[in-house]
Amino acid sequence: MVDKSQELERLQKLRTELESRLAAIDDEHKTAEENLKILREKAAIRELEKKMKEKRDVVAGLRIEKKELEDKIKEPNKFSEKKEPEDKTREPNKLSLSEAILKAKAEMENKKDTVEEEKEEPSSVFRKKDERVPERDEKKEEPEKKKKLGIF
Repeated sequence: MVDKSQELERLQKLRTELESRLAAIDDEHKTAEENLKILREKAAIRELEKKMKEKRDVVAGLRIEKKELEDKIKEPNKFSEKKEPEDKTREPNKLSLSEAILKAKAEMENKKDTVEEEKEEPSSVFRKKDERVPERDEKKEEPEKKKKLGIF
């Protein structure tokens, strides 16, 4: 009977320990779920911010295009005989910040393309031996120089 009471006591301790571990795991599970919810919200916010930026850039591009077309329409017709005097009192075109950014991005892309094209063309210094640009024949020039100097 002593063995059975010790066995029962041991099992009750084990049960208490397992219940304690289970409670700790439940707490960890709840914490992990809360952290995951926060991270999901942050990810959703980032995605919305990204979409907003893209939309703003598109709108800014459309504004620039609209302004350019309006300016083009306002230009006097080249074939018309009468020319309207320029309004010098008008302020120069002011771009919004996003329009200026788009314009700068476009200029940078153009410069980047130009640089990349220049990189693709191998320099004569780095060309292979067979691809060298034919140099002037110095031997042919020597007699001409000698003739001019009177040496032969």
